[in-house]
Amino acid sequence: MSNRETGVLGEVLALRYLAGKGYEVLEKNYRTRRGEIDLILRHEDVLVFVEVKARRGRGFGDPLEAITRGKQARVRRMAEAYLAAQGPEFLEEFEEVRFDAVGVLVGGGLNELCHVEDAF
Repeated sequence: MSNRETGVLGEVLALRYLAGKGYEVLEKNYRTRRGEIDLILRHEDVLVFVEVKARRGRGFGDPLEAITRGKQARVRRMAEAYLAAQGPEFLEEFEEVRFDAVGVLVGGGLNELCHVEDAF
């Protein structure tokens, strides 16, 4: 399995898990010139930006460890661009904006998932 396939599978598993918890998809793989936000979701009255990291093993550490401060800052800037593109009325629909992280270990027939709310 390639790194790209691992990433796609990780996002599919994360979305399936979050949808099962009542999250609704607003955007998948939202691209800006600064990069990509993996998932933008609604959970009740909360707008949730989700960074998903998938790995095939822990040889390079836990998937969540790959979400560095630099990556967090980029996701925040991309979220600001998304909100600006949506207009001020869009944000009025939500009481809160949150940044979550999902780490996924895939392979060997077993998948592990860790969802951290308000991760950064």
